[in-house]
Amino acid sequence: MKRFFKSIITLISFLAAFFLLLSVLTAYISPSHTWILPFLGFGFPVLWLLNLVLAIFWMVRKRWQFLFPTIALLITFSHWTNTFQWKAVPLDKEEKLENSLSIMSFNVRMFDMYNWSGEKDVQEKIFELIRKENPDVLCLQEFYSTTAKGVFNENYILSRLNQYKYKHIEYHSGKRGRRNFGLITVSKYPIAEKGSVKFKHTTNFSIQTDIEAHGQRIRVFNNHLESIRLTPKHLNFIDSLNYKNDKERREGVKEITDKLRSAFQHRADQAERLGKHISNSPFPAIVCGDFNDTPVSYVYRQMRGDLKDAFVESGKGFGGTYNGILPSFRIDFIFHDKRFNSYGFKKIDVNYSDHYPIMTTINLQEEVPTDS
Repeated sequence: MKRFFKSIITLISFLAAFFLLLSVLTAYISPSHTWILPFLGFGFPVLWLLNLVLAIFWMVRKRWQFLFPTIALLITFSHWTNTFQWKAVPLDKEEKLENSLSIMSFNVRMFDMYNWSGEKDVQEKIFELIRKENPDVLCLQEFYSTTAKGVFNENYILSRLNQYKYKHIEYHSGKRGRRNFGLITVSKYPIAEKGSVKFKHTTNFSIQTDIEAHGQRIRVFNNHLESIRLTPKHLNFIDSLNYKNDKERREGVKEITDKLRSAFQHRADQAERLGKHISNSPFPAIVCGDFNDTPVSYVYRQMRGDLKDAFVESGKGFGGTYNGILPSFRIDFIFHDKRFNSYGFKKIDVNYSDHYPIMTTINLQEEVPTDS
């Protein structure tokens, strides 16, 4: 019986290591070539922790099988550090950064126009949060405005953001109509130039804003990549999966799988295009927004390139930014030029959207190389 048990655990250890290694391939292989791998990428945290448990199990017993999970853990460790951080690096109140730039990114989900959150006066609460945190640069996704009078009127919204003198608003149609959906970047520092990157057959896009701060120009990329677009019908299906008959279950799973596959492929194409814009920026870049993908993904790797991830620099825990009935993943990001340092990354736990706002402070003072 002991031999049988040992054989089973050995097999599990081998398979766990194999699937962990397979899961990180999603960061290197575009979903356009294979869309199965991104599903394994979502399971990376569980697979990594499972391998850690198995490695400890075999080490305690001083068995050679510890090699399976240990090698897999070492190979994938950099992806783990992108996923989880032990200790946050706060910005010391006593420490004064001469060239600091605080930035907040928040998918506001149309200011909760349809009251998805169940909260009251969400739009005003968002404005209060922004005033309280007072970032130097604010990037909002799923920005919504109308030409009608009221709280969703563009002029009214801008009046509630009056601490920001400089504004960059783009709508996916390129024109202001009765109902507008887009992105906005506002800044306390002057905006020198504006641009956008639009994609075909989607409302998702990116804007770039050149900001003059502390004697240098910084290019801020505010991004909203392809959404999965699950409807309440799909979410209800997931919630009641156990109560469906076989035919309903097959049809529902196929419909959701098709949506996921389409989103994976569209995001990959968008990330490749944006990655080139970011890497070719003539100015130091700050990249933020809703990527709708995890740190173990092709999208993350393409968008980050050689930049630093502010969460990795100074965040804590898993940092999940999705606020919904599905498991929370970190799908909102702030990256910055590798010559700079960032401090005090935080996720703000407020129930105003299906995303949590994130914020960090970047020191625009370039690091001075030390002699080796």
